Amino acid sequence: MDELQELRRYHDALPETSAETIGAARSRLADHARRRPRARRRPVWGLGLAGAAALLAVATTMVPGVTQEKGGEVAGARHSPAVTELRLRPVANAQDLADNAAVLASGEPGWSAGPEQWGYVKSLRARTRLDGGRWLIGRPEVTSTHEQWRRLDDKAFATVEKGRLKVSKGSEFEVTYPYLLSLPADAGPLLARVYQTVDTENARNRASFLRSARERAENRGKTPEEAKRLAEESLPAFTSQHRDRWAFQLIAMGMRETALPPRLRAAMYGALAKIPGVRYEAEASDLLKRRGVTLYHVLDGYLRDEIFIDPKTYEYLGYRTLLVQDHEDRPFGTMKKGEIHDWDALIAAAVVDKPGQRPG
Repeated sequence: MDELQELRRYHDALPETSAETIGAARSRLADHARRRPRARRRPVWGLGLAGAAALLAVATTMVPGVTQEKGGEVAGARHSPAVTELRLRPVANAQDLADNAAVLASGEPGWSAGPEQWGYVKSLRARTRLDGGRWLIGRPEVTSTHEQWRRLDDKAFATVEKGRLKVSKGSEFEVTYPYLLSLPADAGPLLARVYQTVDTENARNRASFLRSARERAENRGKTPEEAKRLAEESLPAFTSQHRDRWAFQLIAMGMRETALPPRLRAAMYGALAKIPGVRYEAEASDLLKRRGVTLYHVLDGYLRDEIFIDPKTYEYLGYRTLLVQDHEDRPFGTMKKGEIHDWDALIAAAVVDKPGQRPG
């Protein structure tokens, strides 16, 4: 099946695009950009793939020895243009989505932001639980809009509180900009790096758990040998499915509160598509009721993590965690099918020069 999938992916491989085609495409994109509002300061990088999915690139291939006459007859000549239409393939699975996103992103300009610039993100968040009561089921009644700025070296961040900009030193984010921007913009190596991160973090957590468990056992009068055995017996299992879910979450968290280069974002889609258990769903509606598609992963048959993606522009739209079946959990009690434990939507993201600055 793997061989058939690879064959299907590359069956409609695209021919090399000519310089004339690239120039024409750039002209169309430039014309589109001129019609959009300009920023007051120098241009900022944002999530600008809007309209690109509708683009049909026309490649001109020089064929030796033939030309096309007006009457349709072929006469001997040196070269002639043969027009080939290039288009995005219909999406049937996660890999198709990632491949199309990579095609579009390949035409975007390279990342040029510096470490002292700021990533701006505006998002809508659902209140999924009220005062420790029931979890959200269905559309939320209460949402909040959140704006934040993060320096790309993650040495500072800023938010708006009571109408005033508050700038803080340091970082409060688990997945940092320096880590994200160090990731390869290629799906395979990116996923390998993510798994390496997951394994390192898991080893650190397990060592900390064992140390604490041994100390508790020794404080209860157990010998060091008994304490070690009891600690190891109480250590929760870490399965390959847990490892895959951690990888999914790490990538998804990296998309949630960041402005990222399109090529890196497309590589993240490709990495997600390679994680065992990740699936594609063609019909979805995000928190802002925008039509989208999802890539999702279900842990132990009950907990579904998913990201929403625009089916035309391939921009990231948001994230959600929901229960797809009832589940009994000792620390948290009964979790019911349909509960939503986390839900947000990305409104805007861009790189700007200072905190408080907004794109446009």
